[in-house]
Amino acid sequence: MVSVSLLAQQLVNGLLFGGQLALIAVGLTLIWGVARVLNFGHGAMFMVGGYVGFFTLGATGSLVAAVVAAGGVVFALGYVTEVALIRPLRDREEFGIPSMVVTLGLAFFLENAFIVWIGSQRESFPQFTDVIWTVAGITLSAQRVLIFIISVIALGLLFVIISRTKLGLAIRAVSQDNDTALLMGVRPNRVYAITFGISAALAGLAGVLLAPLFAVYPSVGWYPFLLSFVVVMVGGLGSVRGTLLAAIGLAVVRSISIIWVSSEMAMIILFAIMIVVLVAYPDGIGGYLE
Repeated sequence: MVSVSLLAQQLVNGLLFGGQLALIAVGLTLIWGVARVLNFGHGAMFMVGGYVGFFTLGATGSLVAAVVAAGGVVFALGYVTEVALIRPLRDREEFGIPSMVVTLGLAFFLENAFIVWIGSQRESFPQFTDVIWTVAGITLSAQRVLIFIISVIALGLLFVIISRTKLGLAIRAVSQDNDTALLMGVRPNRVYAITFGISAALAGLAGVLLAPLFAVYPSVGWYPFLLSFVVVMVGGLGSVRGTLLAAIGLAVVRSISIIWVSSEMAMIILFAIMIVVLVAYPDGIGGYLE
């Protein structure tokens, strides 16, 4: 018999992890919604962010510097990726499959480059804080709460940029009709590159924030990418609102499932949910909500 306190504990854990997962998944769905690129290198961006944060924290001892450095470096990596690898493919008749293959190749390239450069060993990322709170019988790690708060702030800033700035207006215009946006003076190529950079920066930020939980090693990005892929499929590619709901919902399901089954079985459950949702709503729950 599972106790109510254990269910409550796992529910809270799921909600906290959902906020962190949303940070990765929103970046993945954002670049699809604007540039129609399914970035299979998203997990590699997560990995690079973790390493940049690891080295920066070791050099400066500052978490703020690690977060800023990870976001900035991976933004630049995303920007260059769009300009150098994705943009040359846009004039082709077939764009979707080649762009996926290129980003998948980039993921393998970055992973193996880090293996050659650093090695495949896991690097233990220092804990941000070891403070533990107990509230109404529920144990809360101050570190997980801090990661959740930073994730929410980052997502909030993204929504402010998209809804309240000229750049955000340009992003929304290009996502709806890039030809009309071009006639209105918007440069779609510039918007694509910046959006790809923002998307990558979110993954890099998640990489440094979740590094204490996942550790840092060259293949660390595949599991977060797989989780975020399931989330955006359920939430609907291009639907930020659907992705947020799916991130919270699936994180809670995963957390509660682990009470009874292994983490591998919990992943199977998430895939089963994805299949059922896509059969019922091919555009995901975001398409249904809209």
